[in-house]
Amino acid sequence: MDYFKKLSSLQEISKQQLLKIFLVNPNLKFLVIESSLIKPLERVCGVQWLKSSGIEKIFKLEPVAPNFQDNPIFYMIPPELKIFNRVVDQIRAQVDIENPPSNKYHIIVIPRQLYIFQEELEQYGLLDSVVKLHSFQWMPIHLDTGILSLEMPLLYNTLFVYENYSLLPALSKALWQLSFVIGKPNLILTLGQHSNTILKQYENLCIDKGDTDKVDSDFGALIIIDRSIDYPSALLTPGIYAGLLSEIYPVKSGMCDYKKPETETNLDNKCNPIRKKQPVNIALNSQQDTVYADIKNRYFTQVTSVLSNLTKQLKTEKVSSQEMALDEIKHYVQTQLQATKLRKNLISNHLLAAESIINILGHRYERQKEVEIDITHNSNKSANFSYLEEILTTENDMLLSLRLFCLISITQCLSETEIKSFWRKFLHQFGYSYGFAFNNLTTLGFIEDYTPGKLNLKLPKFASSNFYTNAKNLRQIPADPDNVNLNHPTCASYVYGGAYIPLITQIAGLLFNSIPLEDVQIKLESFGKVAIRNEKRYPLLCRNILVYVVGGVTYAEIAACNLLETLMGSKICILSDRIVNGNDLMGEILSLPK
Repeated sequence: MDYFKKLSSLQEISKQQLLKIFLVNPNLKFLVIESSLIKPLERVCGVQWLKSSGIEKIFKLEPVAPNFQDNPIFYMIPPELKIFNRVVDQIRAQVDIENPPSNKYHIIVIPRQLYIFQEELEQYGLLDSVVKLHSFQWMPIHLDTGILSLEMPLLYNTLFVYENYSLLPALSKALWQLSFVIGKPNLILTLGQHSNTILKQYENLCIDKGDTDKVDSDFGALIIIDRSIDYPSALLTPGIYAGLLSEIYPVKSGMCDYKKPETETNLDNKCNPIRKKQPVNIALNSQQDTVYADIKNRYFTQVTSVLSNLTKQLKTEKVSSQEMALDEIKHYVQTQLQATKLRKNLISNHLLAAESIINILGHRYERQKEVEIDITHNSNKSANFSYLEEILTTENDMLLSLRLFCLISITQCLSETEIKSFWRKFLHQFGYSYGFAFNNLTTLGFIEDYTPGKLNLKLPKFASSNFYTNAKNLRQIPADPDNVNLNHPTCASYVYGGAYIPLITQIAGLLFNSIPLEDVQIKLESFGKVAIRNEKRYPLLCRNILVYVVGGVTYAEIAACNLLETLMGSKICILSDRIVNGNDLMGEILSLPK
Protein backbone atom coordinates (compact mmCIF):
# COMPACT_ATOMS: atom_id res chain seq x y z
CA MET A 1 0.00 0.00 0.00
CA ASP A 2 1.45 3.40 -0.97
CA TYR A 3 1.63 6.09 1.65
CA PHE A 4 -1.17 8.13 0.00
CA LYS A 5 -3.67 5.33 0.65
CA LYS A 6 -2.41 5.00 4.22
CA LEU A 7 -2.96 8.69 4.86
CA SER A 8 -6.45 8.49 3.38
CA SER A 9 -7.33 5.66 5.78
CA LEU A 10 -6.28 7.47 8.96
CA GLN A 11 -9.88 8.50 9.61
CA GLU A 12 -10.81 4.82 10.10
CA ILE A 13 -8.48 4.69 13.11
CA SER A 14 -10.07 7.87 14.47
CA LYS A 15 -13.53 6.34 14.11
CA GLN A 16 -12.58 3.28 16.13
CA GLN A 17 -11.04 5.42 18.89
CA LEU A 18 -14.19 7.55 19.09
CA LEU A 19 -16.44 4.48 19.03
CA LYS A 20 -14.69 3.12 22.15
CA ILE A 21 -15.71 6.27 24.01
CA PHE A 22 -19.32 6.08 22.79
CA LEU A 23 -19.57 2.43 23.85
CA VAL A 24 -18.99 3.43 27.49
CA ASN A 25 -22.78 3.78 27.38
CA PRO A 26 -24.30 1.32 24.87
CA ASN A 27 -27.73 3.01 24.81
CA LEU A 28 -28.91 5.52 22.20
CA LYS A 29 -27.39 8.85 23.09
CA PHE A 30 -27.37 12.57 22.28
CA LEU A 31 -24.25 14.36 21.09
CA VAL A 32 -23.73 18.07 21.82
CA ILE A 33 -20.91 19.63 19.78
CA GLU A 34 -19.19 22.97 20.23
CA SER A 35 -19.44 24.81 16.90
CA SER A 36 -15.68 25.01 16.19
CA LEU A 37 -15.49 21.20 16.12
CA ILE A 38 -18.33 20.60 13.66
CA LYS A 39 -16.32 21.01 10.43
CA PRO A 40 -13.34 18.85 11.43
CA LEU A 41 -15.62 16.17 12.89
CA GLU A 42 -17.37 15.98 9.52
CA ARG A 43 -13.99 15.17 7.98
CA VAL A 44 -13.34 12.50 10.61
CA CYS A 45 -16.58 10.55 10.62
CA GLY A 46 -19.67 12.34 9.32
CA VAL A 47 -23.30 12.30 10.43
CA GLN A 48 -24.18 8.88 8.98
CA TRP A 49 -21.40 7.16 10.88
CA LEU A 50 -22.45 8.91 14.10
CA LYS A 51 -26.02 7.72 13.61
CA SER A 52 -24.81 4.15 13.05
CA SER A 53 -22.69 4.40 16.22
CA GLY A 54 -25.61 5.03 18.54
CA ILE A 55 -26.03 8.81 18.28
CA GLU A 56 -29.76 9.47 18.12
CA LYS A 57 -29.66 13.27 17.91
CA ILE A 58 -26.94 15.86 17.37
CA PHE A 59 -27.08 19.36 18.87
CA LYS A 60 -24.87 22.42 18.65
CA LEU A 61 -23.74 23.70 22.03
CA GLU A 62 -25.93 26.66 22.96
CA PRO A 63 -26.00 28.92 26.05
CA VAL A 64 -29.20 27.18 27.17
CA ALA A 65 -29.46 23.40 26.85
CA PRO A 66 -32.63 21.72 25.56
CA ASN A 67 -34.41 19.14 27.68
CA PHE A 68 -32.49 15.90 27.16
CA GLN A 69 -34.84 13.87 29.41
CA ASP A 70 -33.31 10.48 30.29
CA ASN A 71 -31.02 10.07 27.28
CA PRO A 72 -27.23 9.79 27.84
CA ILE A 73 -25.49 12.97 26.72
CA PHE A 74 -21.99 13.25 25.28
CA TYR A 75 -20.56 16.77 25.05
CA MET A 76 -17.70 17.34 22.61
CA ILE A 77 -15.65 20.49 23.32
CA PRO A 78 -12.19 22.00 22.80
CA PRO A 79 -9.94 22.51 25.87
CA GLU A 80 -11.27 25.99 26.67
CA LEU A 81 -12.14 26.78 30.27
CA LYS A 82 -15.03 29.12 29.37
CA ILE A 83 -16.71 26.46 27.24
CA PHE A 84 -16.08 23.78 29.87
CA ASN A 85 -17.68 25.96 32.56
CA ARG A 86 -20.72 26.50 30.35
CA VAL A 87 -21.13 22.74 29.93
CA VAL A 88 -20.70 22.10 33.67
CA ASP A 89 -23.31 24.78 34.46
CA GLN A 90 -25.77 23.11 32.08
CA ILE A 91 -25.17 19.72 33.70
CA ARG A 92 -25.52 21.08 37.23
CA ALA A 93 -28.83 22.73 36.28
CA GLN A 94 -30.22 19.34 35.22
CA VAL A 95 -28.76 17.07 37.91
CA ASP A 96 -30.70 16.17 41.06
CA ILE A 97 -27.91 16.22 43.68
CA GLU A 98 -29.93 14.00 46.02
CA ASN A 99 -30.40 11.34 43.34
CA PRO A 100 -27.77 11.87 40.61
CA PRO A 101 -27.93 9.72 37.46
CA SER A 102 -25.07 7.37 36.64
CA ASN A 103 -23.36 7.02 33.27
CA LYS A 104 -25.46 9.79 31.73
CA TYR A 105 -23.11 12.77 31.32
CA HIS A 106 -19.86 12.50 29.40
CA ILE A 107 -17.52 15.28 28.28
CA ILE A 108 -15.15 14.52 25.39
CA VAL A 109 -12.32 17.06 25.24
CA ILE A 110 -10.44 17.41 21.95
CA PRO A 111 -7.49 16.88 21.80
CA ARG A 112 -6.93 16.42 25.55
CA GLN A 113 -8.51 17.34 28.86
CA LEU A 114 -6.82 19.78 31.20
CA TYR A 115 -6.05 19.03 34.83
CA ILE A 116 -8.10 22.05 35.90
CA PHE A 117 -11.20 20.34 34.44
CA GLN A 118 -10.83 17.44 36.87
CA GLU A 119 -10.26 19.81 39.77
CA GLU A 120 -13.41 21.75 39.01
CA LEU A 121 -15.59 18.63 38.75
CA GLU A 122 -14.13 17.35 42.01
CA GLN A 123 -15.06 20.62 43.75
CA TYR A 124 -18.69 20.15 42.68
CA GLY A 125 -18.63 16.45 43.56
CA LEU A 126 -19.36 15.48 39.97
CA LEU A 127 -16.16 13.77 38.78
CA ASP A 128 -16.74 10.14 37.72
CA SER A 129 -19.85 9.74 39.87
CA VAL A 130 -21.95 12.01 37.63
CA VAL A 131 -19.67 13.29 34.85
CA LYS A 132 -17.00 11.26 33.10
CA LEU A 133 -14.16 13.07 31.31
CA HIS A 134 -12.64 11.66 28.11
CA SER A 135 -9.77 12.81 25.92
CA PHE A 136 -10.05 12.16 22.20
CA GLN A 137 -7.40 13.06 19.68
CA TRP A 138 -8.28 12.24 16.12
CA MET A 139 -5.56 11.10 13.77
CA PRO A 140 -4.24 13.73 11.34
CA ILE A 141 -6.96 14.58 8.83
CA HIS A 142 -5.99 14.09 5.19
CA LEU A 143 -7.27 17.34 3.69
CA ASP A 144 -5.69 17.02 0.25
CA THR A 145 -2.92 15.17 -1.53
CA GLY A 146 0.06 15.26 0.82
CA ILE A 147 -1.60 17.61 3.37
CA LEU A 148 -2.34 16.43 6.92
CA SER A 149 -3.94 18.64 9.56
CA LEU A 150 -4.60 18.06 13.25
CA GLU A 151 -7.26 20.82 13.15
CA MET A 152 -6.19 22.40 16.45
CA PRO A 153 -7.16 26.08 16.07
CA LEU A 154 -6.15 26.97 19.64
CA LEU A 155 -2.51 26.02 19.27
CA TYR A 156 -0.84 29.22 18.03
CA ASN A 157 -2.67 31.41 20.56
CA THR A 158 -2.00 29.00 23.41
CA LEU A 159 1.56 27.93 22.67
CA PHE A 160 3.21 30.89 20.95
CA VAL A 161 1.30 33.97 22.08
CA TYR A 162 0.62 33.08 25.73
CA GLU A 163 3.35 30.43 26.22
CA ASN A 164 0.96 27.83 27.62
CA TYR A 165 2.46 24.40 26.96
CA SER A 166 -0.60 22.31 27.83
CA LEU A 167 -1.20 21.27 24.20
CA LEU A 168 2.39 20.25 23.43
CA PRO A 169 1.85 16.60 24.52
CA ALA A 170 -0.98 16.35 21.98
CA LEU A 171 1.46 17.23 19.18
CA SER A 172 4.00 14.62 20.22
CA LYS A 173 1.25 12.03 20.69
CA ALA A 174 -0.01 12.72 17.15
CA LEU A 175 3.47 12.01 15.80
CA TRP A 176 3.77 8.86 17.90
CA GLN A 177 0.40 7.54 16.71
CA LEU A 178 1.22 8.38 13.10
CA SER A 179 4.49 6.43 13.31
CA PHE A 180 2.54 3.19 13.74
CA VAL A 181 1.00 3.80 10.32
CA ILE A 182 3.89 5.23 8.31
CA GLY A 183 6.89 4.02 10.36
CA LYS A 184 9.63 6.02 12.04
CA PRO A 185 11.83 8.04 9.66
CA ASN A 186 15.53 7.25 9.98
CA LEU A 187 16.47 10.93 9.89
CA ILE A 188 14.73 13.45 12.14
CA LEU A 189 15.65 17.14 12.09
CA THR A 190 14.05 19.69 14.42
CA LEU A 191 14.39 23.46 14.37
CA GLY A 192 13.01 25.59 17.18
CA GLN A 193 12.31 25.34 20.91
CA HIS A 194 8.88 23.71 20.67
CA SER A 195 9.97 21.32 17.93
CA ASN A 196 12.83 20.09 20.11
CA THR A 197 10.42 19.55 23.00
CA ILE A 198 8.06 17.58 20.74
CA LEU A 199 10.95 15.34 19.66
CA LYS A 200 11.91 14.63 23.29
CA GLN A 201 8.30 13.88 24.25
CA TYR A 202 7.95 11.65 21.18
CA GLU A 203 11.07 9.69 22.14
CA ASN A 204 9.76 9.31 25.71
CA LEU A 205 6.45 7.96 24.35
CA CYS A 206 8.37 5.41 22.29
CA ILE A 207 10.19 4.27 25.46
CA ASP A 208 7.17 4.32 27.79
CA LYS A 209 4.39 3.09 25.50
CA GLY A 210 6.29 1.22 22.82
CA ASP A 211 7.79 1.99 19.45
CA THR A 212 6.49 1.06 16.02
CA ASP A 213 7.53 -2.37 14.76
CA LYS A 214 7.62 -1.21 11.14
CA VAL A 215 11.12 -1.87 9.82
CA ASP A 216 10.96 0.56 6.91
CA SER A 217 9.30 3.94 7.02
CA ASP A 218 7.32 5.48 4.17
CA PHE A 219 9.40 8.62 4.76
CA GLY A 220 13.17 8.89 4.67
CA ALA A 221 13.23 12.05 6.79
CA LEU A 222 11.09 14.04 9.20
CA ILE A 223 11.52 17.82 9.57
CA ILE A 224 9.86 19.48 12.59
CA ILE A 225 9.96 23.28 12.64
CA ASP A 226 8.36 26.05 14.72
CA ARG A 227 6.18 28.60 12.95
CA SER A 228 8.17 31.35 14.69
CA ILE A 229 11.36 30.32 12.87
CA ASP A 230 9.97 31.48 9.52
CA TYR A 231 7.34 34.17 9.98
CA PRO A 232 7.89 35.82 6.56
CA SER A 233 6.35 32.78 4.85
CA ALA A 234 3.11 33.51 6.70
CA LEU A 235 3.26 37.31 6.57
CA LEU A 236 4.06 37.81 2.87
CA THR A 237 1.10 38.06 0.50
CA PRO A 238 0.78 34.86 -1.54
CA GLY A 239 0.46 34.94 -5.32
CA ILE A 240 -1.03 31.49 -5.91
CA TYR A 241 -4.74 30.79 -6.17
CA ALA A 242 -5.10 28.57 -3.07
CA GLY A 243 -3.24 31.11 -0.95
CA LEU A 244 -5.31 34.07 -2.15
CA LEU A 245 -8.51 32.08 -1.70
CA SER A 246 -7.67 31.56 1.98
CA GLU A 247 -6.81 35.26 2.32
CA ILE A 248 -10.32 36.49 1.55
CA TYR A 249 -12.55 33.50 2.42
CA PRO A 250 -12.85 31.54 5.65
CA VAL A 251 -11.26 28.13 5.02
CA LYS A 252 -11.74 25.47 7.67
CA SER A 253 -10.87 21.79 7.52
CA GLY A 254 -10.21 22.05 3.80
CA MET A 255 -13.61 23.62 3.06
CA CYS A 256 -14.24 27.11 1.71
CA ASP A 257 -17.91 27.78 2.43
CA TYR A 258 -19.20 31.35 2.38
CA LYS A 259 -22.75 32.64 2.25
CA LYS A 260 -23.80 36.25 2.05
CA PRO A 261 -24.78 37.58 5.47
CA GLU A 262 -28.48 38.21 6.03
CA THR A 263 -27.83 41.85 6.87
CA GLU A 264 -25.21 43.30 4.57
CA THR A 265 -23.97 46.88 4.77
CA ASN A 266 -22.17 48.89 2.11
CA LEU A 267 -19.99 50.93 4.49
CA ASP A 268 -17.68 49.91 7.35
CA ASN A 269 -17.46 51.67 10.72
CA LYS A 270 -15.24 54.39 9.19
CA CYS A 271 -17.68 54.95 6.31
CA ASN A 272 -15.36 53.29 3.78
CA PRO A 273 -17.05 51.23 1.05
CA ILE A 274 -17.01 47.49 1.74
CA ARG A 275 -15.76 45.41 -1.18
CA LYS A 276 -18.14 42.51 -1.74
CA LYS A 277 -17.28 38.85 -2.14
CA GLN A 278 -19.43 36.27 -3.86
CA PRO A 279 -20.90 33.23 -2.06
CA VAL A 280 -18.95 30.04 -2.83
CA ASN A 281 -18.76 26.44 -1.71
CA ILE A 282 -15.40 24.90 -2.61
CA ALA A 283 -13.74 21.72 -1.32
CA LEU A 284 -10.00 22.35 -1.36
CA ASN A 285 -9.40 18.74 -2.29
CA SER A 286 -7.78 17.75 -5.58
CA GLN A 287 -9.52 14.37 -5.59
CA GLN A 288 -13.00 15.89 -5.33
CA ASP A 289 -12.44 19.00 -7.46
CA THR A 290 -10.42 18.50 -10.64
CA VAL A 291 -10.64 22.21 -11.48
CA TYR A 292 -9.07 23.09 -8.14
CA ALA A 293 -6.38 20.45 -8.73
CA ASP A 294 -5.42 22.26 -11.93
CA ILE A 295 -5.35 25.82 -10.61
CA LYS A 296 -4.54 25.60 -6.87
CA ASN A 297 -0.79 26.16 -7.26
CA ARG A 298 -0.92 28.42 -10.30
CA TYR A 299 0.06 32.07 -10.04
CA PHE A 300 -3.19 34.00 -10.00
CA THR A 301 -2.66 35.81 -13.31
CA GLN A 302 -2.89 32.40 -14.99
CA VAL A 303 -6.01 31.26 -13.17
CA THR A 304 -8.54 33.50 -14.91
CA SER A 305 -7.33 32.43 -18.37
CA VAL A 306 -7.52 28.74 -17.38
CA LEU A 307 -11.07 29.18 -16.09
CA SER A 308 -11.98 31.11 -19.26
CA ASN A 309 -10.74 28.22 -21.42
CA LEU A 310 -12.70 25.70 -19.35
CA THR A 311 -15.83 27.82 -19.79
CA LYS A 312 -15.32 27.87 -23.57
CA GLN A 313 -15.01 24.07 -23.55
CA LEU A 314 -18.35 23.79 -21.75
CA LYS A 315 -19.99 26.08 -24.33
CA THR A 316 -18.55 24.01 -27.17
CA GLU A 317 -19.86 20.85 -25.55
CA LYS A 318 -23.31 22.41 -25.20
CA VAL A 319 -23.39 23.38 -28.89
CA SER A 320 -22.31 19.91 -30.01
CA SER A 321 -24.96 18.27 -27.80
CA GLN A 322 -27.67 20.26 -29.61
CA GLU A 323 -26.64 18.65 -32.91
CA MET A 324 -26.77 15.05 -31.63
CA ALA A 325 -29.09 12.37 -32.93
CA LEU A 326 -31.60 10.77 -30.55
CA ASP A 327 -29.39 7.76 -29.74
CA GLU A 328 -26.41 10.04 -29.17
CA ILE A 329 -28.42 12.26 -26.81
CA LYS A 330 -29.54 9.19 -24.84
CA HIS A 331 -25.95 8.00 -24.50
CA TYR A 332 -24.79 11.51 -23.55
CA VAL A 333 -27.41 11.81 -20.80
CA GLN A 334 -26.50 8.38 -19.39
CA THR A 335 -22.72 8.83 -19.42
CA GLN A 336 -21.67 12.49 -19.49
CA LEU A 337 -24.46 14.87 -18.50
CA GLN A 338 -24.07 14.47 -14.73
CA ALA A 339 -20.31 14.93 -14.96
CA THR A 340 -20.79 18.02 -17.14
CA LYS A 341 -23.22 19.55 -14.62
CA LEU A 342 -20.75 18.90 -11.80
CA ARG A 343 -17.89 20.44 -13.78
CA LYS A 344 -20.03 23.46 -14.62
CA ASN A 345 -20.76 23.97 -10.92
CA LEU A 346 -17.06 23.66 -10.03
CA ILE A 347 -16.00 26.17 -12.68
CA SER A 348 -18.76 28.57 -11.62
CA ASN A 349 -17.59 28.49 -7.99
CA HIS A 350 -13.98 29.18 -8.94
CA LEU A 351 -14.99 32.01 -11.28
CA LEU A 352 -16.93 33.65 -8.46
CA ALA A 353 -13.96 33.18 -6.12
CA ALA A 354 -11.54 34.65 -8.67
CA GLU A 355 -13.86 37.61 -9.19
CA SER A 356 -13.94 38.21 -5.43
CA ILE A 357 -10.15 38.00 -5.15
CA ILE A 358 -9.80 40.67 -7.85
CA ASN A 359 -12.50 42.84 -6.28
CA ILE A 360 -11.03 42.74 -2.77
CA LEU A 361 -7.28 42.61 -3.40
CA GLY A 362 -6.89 43.96 -6.92
CA HIS A 363 -6.72 47.65 -6.02
CA ARG A 364 -3.60 47.22 -3.86
CA TYR A 365 -2.06 43.90 -4.86
CA GLU A 366 0.65 45.16 -7.25
CA ARG A 367 1.81 47.90 -4.91
CA GLN A 368 1.76 45.51 -1.97
CA LYS A 369 3.91 43.11 -3.96
CA GLU A 370 6.44 45.86 -4.79
CA VAL A 371 6.66 46.90 -1.13
CA GLU A 372 7.17 43.31 0.00
CA ILE A 373 9.93 42.76 -2.57
CA ASP A 374 11.62 45.94 -1.28
CA ILE A 375 11.31 44.58 2.26
CA THR A 376 12.88 41.21 1.40
CA HIS A 377 15.70 43.05 -0.42
CA ASN A 378 16.19 45.54 2.46
CA SER A 379 15.55 48.63 0.35
CA ASN A 380 13.32 51.74 0.59
CA LYS A 381 12.69 51.33 4.32
CA SER A 382 11.22 54.81 4.75
CA ALA A 383 8.87 54.33 1.77
CA ASN A 384 7.79 50.95 3.16
CA PHE A 385 6.99 52.48 6.54
CA SER A 386 5.07 55.29 4.83
CA TYR A 387 3.01 52.71 2.95
CA LEU A 388 2.32 50.95 6.27
CA GLU A 389 0.99 54.17 7.80
CA GLU A 390 -1.04 54.82 4.66
CA ILE A 391 -2.88 51.48 4.64
CA LEU A 392 -3.46 51.83 8.38
CA THR A 393 -6.05 54.49 7.61
CA THR A 394 -7.09 53.91 3.99
CA GLU A 395 -7.77 50.17 4.30
CA ASN A 396 -9.22 50.25 7.83
CA ASP A 397 -8.04 46.64 8.25
CA MET A 398 -6.25 46.00 11.52
CA LEU A 399 -5.07 42.52 10.53
CA LEU A 400 -3.57 43.76 7.26
CA SER A 401 -1.74 46.69 8.86
CA LEU A 402 -0.47 44.68 11.86
CA ARG A 403 0.72 41.97 9.49
CA LEU A 404 2.83 44.37 7.44
CA PHE A 405 4.12 45.98 10.64
CA CYS A 406 5.32 42.58 11.91
CA LEU A 407 6.95 41.79 8.56
CA ILE A 408 8.92 45.05 8.55
CA SER A 409 9.81 44.64 12.24
CA ILE A 410 11.53 41.28 11.79
CA THR A 411 13.28 42.21 8.55
CA GLN A 412 14.16 45.90 8.44
CA CYS A 413 14.09 46.39 12.24
CA LEU A 414 12.03 49.44 13.14
CA SER A 415 13.34 51.97 15.64
CA GLU A 416 11.70 52.65 19.02
CA THR A 417 10.24 55.89 17.65
CA GLU A 418 8.74 54.16 14.59
CA ILE A 419 7.27 51.38 16.71
CA LYS A 420 5.63 53.77 19.16
CA SER A 421 4.38 55.97 16.34
CA PHE A 422 2.71 53.06 14.58
CA TRP A 423 1.25 51.58 17.75
CA ARG A 424 -0.23 54.91 18.86
CA LYS A 425 -1.92 55.34 15.45
CA PHE A 426 -3.05 51.68 15.48
CA LEU A 427 -4.81 52.07 18.84
CA HIS A 428 -6.31 55.38 17.78
CA GLN A 429 -7.68 53.76 14.63
CA PHE A 430 -8.98 50.48 16.08
CA GLY A 431 -9.46 51.12 19.78
CA TYR A 432 -7.39 51.22 22.94
CA SER A 433 -8.92 47.92 24.04
CA TYR A 434 -6.15 46.29 21.97
CA GLY A 435 -3.44 47.77 24.16
CA PHE A 436 -2.68 44.32 25.62
CA ALA A 437 -1.48 43.12 22.20
CA PHE A 438 1.71 45.16 22.49
CA ASN A 439 2.87 42.74 25.18
CA ASN A 440 1.99 39.83 22.87
CA LEU A 441 4.17 41.32 20.12
CA THR A 442 7.01 41.62 22.62
CA THR A 443 6.57 38.02 23.81
CA LEU A 444 6.61 36.77 20.23
CA GLY A 445 9.78 38.71 19.48
CA PHE A 446 8.40 41.04 16.82
CA ILE A 447 9.41 44.08 18.86
CA GLU A 448 11.69 44.83 21.80
CA ASP A 449 10.29 45.88 25.16
CA TYR A 450 11.08 49.57 25.56
CA THR A 451 9.40 50.04 28.95
CA PRO A 452 11.16 52.99 30.69
CA GLY A 453 13.36 51.95 33.60
CA LYS A 454 12.96 48.26 32.86
CA LEU A 455 16.07 46.13 32.56
CA ASN A 456 15.30 44.10 29.46
CA LEU A 457 17.20 40.83 29.72
CA LYS A 458 14.98 39.08 27.22
CA LEU A 459 16.06 40.00 23.71
CA PRO A 460 13.66 39.72 20.80
CA LYS A 461 13.76 36.23 19.34
CA PHE A 462 14.96 37.57 16.00
CA ALA A 463 17.66 39.90 17.38
CA SER A 464 20.25 37.15 17.78
CA SER A 465 20.33 36.50 14.05
CA ASN A 466 20.14 38.75 11.06
CA PHE A 467 17.24 37.99 8.75
CA TYR A 468 19.08 38.96 5.57
CA THR A 469 22.25 37.06 6.49
CA ASN A 470 20.28 33.89 7.20
CA ALA A 471 18.16 34.25 4.07
CA LYS A 472 21.30 34.78 1.98
CA ASN A 473 23.00 31.70 3.44
CA LEU A 474 20.03 29.54 2.41
CA ARG A 475 19.42 31.43 -0.86
CA GLN A 476 15.85 32.31 0.10
CA ILE A 477 15.76 35.66 -1.71
CA PRO A 478 16.17 35.68 -5.53
CA ALA A 479 18.55 38.40 -6.74
CA ASP A 480 16.16 39.49 -9.50
CA PRO A 481 12.46 38.76 -8.83
CA ASP A 482 11.55 40.01 -12.33
CA ASN A 483 13.39 37.03 -13.82
CA VAL A 484 11.36 34.50 -11.85
CA ASN A 485 9.00 32.75 -14.26
CA LEU A 486 5.58 32.95 -12.62
CA ASN A 487 3.67 31.01 -15.29
CA HIS A 488 6.10 28.09 -15.67
CA PRO A 489 8.00 28.25 -12.37
CA THR A 490 11.35 26.63 -11.68
CA CYS A 491 11.96 28.67 -8.49
CA ALA A 492 9.80 28.18 -5.40
CA SER A 493 9.78 31.94 -4.78
CA TYR A 494 7.06 32.24 -7.44
CA VAL A 495 4.50 31.61 -4.67
CA TYR A 496 5.28 35.16 -3.43
CA GLY A 497 5.78 36.73 -6.83
CA GLY A 498 9.53 36.09 -6.73
CA ALA A 499 10.11 37.73 -3.33
CA TYR A 500 11.03 34.81 -1.06
CA ILE A 501 11.46 31.04 -0.78
CA PRO A 502 9.92 29.36 2.32
CA LEU A 503 12.44 27.95 4.78
CA ILE A 504 10.90 24.47 4.86
CA THR A 505 11.38 24.22 1.10
CA GLN A 506 15.07 25.08 1.37
CA ILE A 507 15.65 22.63 4.24
CA ALA A 508 13.96 19.84 2.29
CA GLY A 509 16.13 20.77 -0.71
CA LEU A 510 19.30 20.42 1.41
CA LEU A 511 18.30 16.87 2.37
CA PHE A 512 17.27 15.90 -1.16
CA ASN A 513 20.64 17.16 -2.43
CA SER A 514 22.49 15.12 0.23
CA ILE A 515 24.27 18.11 1.79
CA PRO A 516 26.37 16.75 4.73
CA LEU A 517 24.39 16.91 7.96
CA GLU A 518 27.18 18.83 9.68
CA ASP A 519 26.83 21.57 7.05
CA VAL A 520 23.03 21.50 7.35
CA GLN A 521 23.29 21.99 11.11
CA ILE A 522 25.73 24.90 10.73
CA LYS A 523 23.41 26.61 8.20
CA LEU A 524 20.38 26.26 10.48
CA GLU A 525 21.87 27.04 13.90
CA SER A 526 21.54 30.78 13.34
CA PHE A 527 17.74 30.33 12.99
CA GLY A 528 17.24 28.54 16.30
CA LYS A 529 17.95 25.40 18.28
CA VAL A 530 18.70 22.43 16.00
CA ALA A 531 18.56 18.72 16.82
CA ILE A 532 19.34 15.85 14.43
CA ARG A 533 18.67 12.14 14.93
CA ASN A 534 20.33 10.06 12.22
CA GLU A 535 19.99 6.28 11.99
CA LYS A 536 22.82 6.08 9.45
CA ARG A 537 20.43 6.21 6.49
CA TYR A 538 21.79 9.38 4.96
CA PRO A 539 21.92 10.24 2.08
CA LEU A 540 18.22 9.40 1.94
CA LEU A 541 17.37 5.99 0.54
CA CYS A 542 13.65 6.75 0.68
CA ARG A 543 13.21 10.14 -1.00
CA ASN A 544 9.96 11.03 0.75
CA ILE A 545 10.02 13.74 3.42
CA LEU A 546 7.44 14.53 6.10
CA VAL A 547 7.46 18.19 7.18
CA TYR A 548 5.77 18.96 10.52
CA VAL A 549 5.11 22.70 11.03
CA VAL A 550 4.19 23.60 14.62
CA GLY A 551 1.88 26.63 14.72
CA GLY A 552 0.26 26.45 11.29
CA VAL A 553 1.38 26.13 7.67
CA THR A 554 0.32 28.23 4.68
CA TYR A 555 -0.91 27.21 1.23
CA ALA A 556 2.03 29.14 -0.24
CA GLU A 557 4.51 26.96 1.66
CA ILE A 558 2.67 23.84 0.54
CA ALA A 559 2.76 25.00 -3.10
CA ALA A 560 6.50 25.73 -2.85
CA CYS A 561 7.08 22.20 -1.54
CA ASN A 562 4.89 20.79 -4.34
CA LEU A 563 7.13 22.50 -6.89
CA LEU A 564 10.29 21.18 -5.19
CA GLU A 565 9.01 17.60 -5.20
CA THR A 566 8.19 17.93 -8.90
CA LEU A 567 11.69 19.25 -9.67
CA MET A 568 13.40 16.61 -7.50
CA GLY A 569 11.19 13.67 -8.47
CA SER A 570 10.39 13.07 -4.79
CA LYS A 571 7.47 13.42 -2.38
CA ILE A 572 6.88 15.91 0.44
CA CYS A 573 3.98 15.50 2.86
CA ILE A 574 3.03 18.48 5.04
CA LEU A 575 1.66 17.99 8.56
CA SER A 576 0.53 20.83 10.83
CA ASP A 577 -1.99 21.73 13.51
CA ARG A 578 -3.93 23.68 10.86
CA ILE A 579 -3.58 25.63 7.61
CA VAL A 580 -3.28 29.36 8.27
CA ASN A 581 -2.53 32.69 6.64
CA GLY A 582 -0.92 35.81 8.05
CA ASN A 583 -4.29 37.29 9.07
CA ASP A 584 -5.02 34.22 11.21
CA LEU A 585 -1.82 34.74 13.19
CA MET A 586 -2.54 38.45 13.62
CA GLY A 587 -6.04 37.61 14.86
CA GLU A 588 -4.54 35.35 17.54
CA ILE A 589 -2.16 38.13 18.64
CA LEU A 590 -5.13 40.49 19.01
CA SER A 591 -7.19 37.99 21.02
CA LEU A 592 -7.09 37.13 24.70
CA PRO A 593 -6.00 33.71 26.07
CA LYS A 594 -8.27 30.85 25.09
